[in-house]
Amino acid sequence: MSVHRACCDIKVPRLGSLNKNPTSAEEGASLEEFRAHCTEQGLECDTIHYSVPRRPSKGQSEAKKGQVTFFGDVDWVIQGNPDQEKVQRIIDMADIRYGFEAGTTAPPGDDAGHGEMVAFNGNGFVKSTRTGSAEYYKTVYGTYIRCEAAGFVSPADAQPDFVASTQHGGMTWTAALNDMFTNVEERCGAVGAAFGGMVHFEKLVGVAIALPTMSKENIFEAKEKYYPFAPHVEHNVRCVVVGFIADMAAAATKGVSGLDKVLYKGASGAAGGGADNSLALHTHLVTLRRSCVAQRPQDVRPQDVKEVYHLDSSSIVADFTLKAWLIDKSLEEHETLPPTSSLRSIPAPAPAKCNCSEWVVNALADAGVTHIFGGHGGALVPMVNAICKNPRVKWIYTRNEANASLMAAAYAKLTGRLAVCVATSGPGASNLTTGLLDALQDQCPMIAITGLKPRAGIGYSEFQDLQQSRMFAAGGLPMSLDVHSADALVPLLRDGVAKALTLRTTVHLGVPVDVQAAESPVPLKPFCAADVRDDVEHGASHSFAIKNVASELRAAAERGAGRCVIACGHRAVGAGEEILKLAERIHAPVLTRLDAKGVVNEAHPLAFGVIGVHGKSGLEKATKVIESAQLIISIGSHDDTLLLCNRAGLQIRPMIKFEPDAMCLQINSRYRALYDIVGEIKYTLGRLLKELGEPNPAGLSSISVGLSSENIPRLPSVSLMESWSRELAYSGMDVTAPDAATLHLATPMAQQAKLELPEETKELWRNLHTGQWRAPEEDVCYVGSRFQCTSMGSSDYCHPAIVMEEMSSRMDSNDVLCVDVGDVTLWASLSACLSKGQRTLSSERLGTMGYGLCAGLVASLVRGSTGRAVVVAGDGGIQMTINELGTAKQVFEESSDEHSLVIILLDNSKLGRVVFGFEGAEGCDLVSNIDFVMLAKAYGGDGLQVSSCEQLEGAMDAAFKSKGIFMLHVLTDPELKADMATFQDKSITMMNSG
Repeated sequence: MSVHRACCDIKVPRLGSLNKNPTSAEEGASLEEFRAHCTEQGLECDTIHYSVPRRPSKGQSEAKKGQVTFFGDVDWVIQGNPDQEKVQRIIDMADIRYGFEAGTTAPPGDDAGHGEMVAFNGNGFVKSTRTGSAEYYKTVYGTYIRCEAAGFVSPADAQPDFVASTQHGGMTWTAALNDMFTNVEERCGAVGAAFGGMVHFEKLVGVAIALPTMSKENIFEAKEKYYPFAPHVEHNVRCVVVGFIADMAAAATKGVSGLDKVLYKGASGAAGGGADNSLALHTHLVTLRRSCVAQRPQDVRPQDVKEVYHLDSSSIVADFTLKAWLIDKSLEEHETLPPTSSLRSIPAPAPAKCNCSEWVVNALADAGVTHIFGGHGGALVPMVNAICKNPRVKWIYTRNEANASLMAAAYAKLTGRLAVCVATSGPGASNLTTGLLDALQDQCPMIAITGLKPRAGIGYSEFQDLQQSRMFAAGGLPMSLDVHSADALVPLLRDGVAKALTLRTTVHLGVPVDVQAAESPVPLKPFCAADVRDDVEHGASHSFAIKNVASELRAAAERGAGRCVIACGHRAVGAGEEILKLAERIHAPVLTRLDAKGVVNEAHPLAFGVIGVHGKSGLEKATKVIESAQLIISIGSHDDTLLLCNRAGLQIRPMIKFEPDAMCLQINSRYRALYDIVGEIKYTLGRLLKELGEPNPAGLSSISVGLSSENIPRLPSVSLMESWSRELAYSGMDVTAPDAATLHLATPMAQQAKLELPEETKELWRNLHTGQWRAPEEDVCYVGSRFQCTSMGSSDYCHPAIVMEEMSSRMDSNDVLCVDVGDVTLWASLSACLSKGQRTLSSERLGTMGYGLCAGLVASLVRGSTGRAVVVAGDGGIQMTINELGTAKQVFEESSDEHSLVIILLDNSKLGRVVFGFEGAEGCDLVSNIDFVMLAKAYGGDGLQVSSCEQLEGAMDAAFKSKGIFMLHVLTDPELKADMATFQDKSITMMNSG
């Protein structure tokens, strides 16, 4: 996070090192001591980190202290009776760091446009209330404002007194800010603070005054008139937040005045009607477009801003970085300019001429692209020049174009944003093919741009001339086109980006080099397709759909057909807590795709592991619950074939599907669902849990406990799931046997045998339904995976399962596990245990060897100094892309951030997945004496080789403390087969094998 660059790693002093209740004579000294460069250890706090900005060193100019001022009176806003003369005065935004309340960008004499206001970066953003105009209820901005009331922090480069940051989600906004200020108030005696910064909300509730407030009536007493719109609710949204918090009683006692000009009782609640708190909290914000990648408010541009709102206290925080300026004396009135002042001349920007390549790169940056991966060549020079010159994107030159496309695929999966790879003509373009197909199959939004020969020579040139668009279209890309003119480039780029983002797919444009260099027919301007997915993601299922799903789950419970399995894909990231709550509520095992590993806490007794690695279902017990399941609850998963279908590929099980938007349903439409629930997954699962009510420890059959009888929808005589089962029975198939497509060919006795569940499977489901999974003591802590491998290899080598356990226990919440393809895929899926919400990247469907290192480089770039990339690869896979260590070395040396790339290389000197997976496979042996550690050192990294478990702990410690490239070369037993390994569950007796 950017706070670590601006602030030293020194935190607010512990309680007791400053006076908790300073006397009036001590107040100033106490506050100065608080503001001083602290040298003591940090404050003990579970959720919020506090740091004090570093003081200037000798020779540096003194940092500018922030001044907190006000203008007008918030009571004017509430009563609708502002001083008409005062509100004509003008405030120049150029020297304002932060500001907020009610204002307008309208010129003097125009009183129709007052609304909610936020100011930063030299602009005032206003939710306009100009009725009868096209801008009504829209956000407008300007460099000058007039206001009825406002609080300001100035100058524009004012240094904050402290910085508060957190990555802990789930707190309400009021709880987070009250916790922050209470800690500060106790330590320094300040009665208030102004704050501003970036906040990521899990759930945002915002309100805005929608009508002018000049009619001299109390807006809270006439809410129907002044708040005609319901509060705006949005999920997973980033914002710039500005506000004030204060202990108004303490301010009155200490004679600090002026706070009441911008704060009022209940300001933390919706439209001023919030909870009664001891601290007064008043906050406004601007929401940012999803394409905005700014990490600091000063990097946010006007075109990045969507809307302005008053923030409701019930909003749920995901993480924030807030700078705060303490208030310990009366606020002064902010200076203003009379309406007749000559204002700063701000010339309208002239149309920015550019070539086509510069236009393309600027448009991609508008769409949220931060890194562009690719090779180089003569047919790509104008495009790469434009990339290198654009300050908003980082050029990542890869050693092979195939790896560029793999890196772009990993970037799209990790960030959820549009990914871009580029290549020159001929073999440069053909090398991209593997990564493009990888992204296509894993449903990642991605665009490939390739160079073509000059238009005059296309089709008959001898050198590097091939029909790229036909090649990529043949591979399945839904859009692959050549651009034949500069005029066609802009609309084709628009269409390509829109298709890639909305369908989460991969597209390609081939651009002749002379078109790249030609003058763009359109000047630089915001890209219209940048936020195409915003509106798509706003949709949500109606309440009746949630009620019906809840009824279906109750039917599954009350009719004894409760064999439900929850399956998670990578689109469920961020909803792990809700998924486990649902699993506990209905006693359902949870399975994840490999690239969703870490979405749920894998140490939980209901986490049954990974499904779908190399076509295998994972652990033995996971196989049993899949084969006997009667209902699949699919959450953000792109392919549920292994769960839904029999060996003939026919769907034999019903499904309830949760997806973030309707476009995901379109690309997964080959299977029938009882219900499709659309909306932000964390939120829709929360709605379902609320509808289900509180769980009953007595068992699944009383799942509706906690709901009043009138709130429980009446169950149909037969549930949809039972209807589905009957329909299949009539067709001669059942929902239990994996080969059910041929069941109708068997004799009646054989059919009955097929329909009967094995006793072990019955016992498993009985134990699940009766809550036996709750058996472990609450204080039991499982180190690494709760599944212990019972297949031991030779003691002369390290055991891969132990390597994965040691790795898992050291991974932090912001680390990314990057899994390559081979036997290591099975070891990582079965033995690694991610319990802190970490992400996993893998080549889920195409199975591309070498993917792990490419994904690891991307993860180290995206996480920066906040987390590390941990690559798990085999000696076969790593050598597919090991030349990209050169890319890592170059990128790390050019970056101002510290990056950490830990490579855990499991070396068994063979292509294990081939030799173990296919009987009689020859030609699978690899060179057994390569010094991979020396190779890492040749690229500027470090590393260690280990050959026994006794050496592993120290080596793993060194790897996780390292910066840059670290190669942990682990020698493993060449005869140990991952797919033949057996596992024992350490947590519950019912899982004694598999």
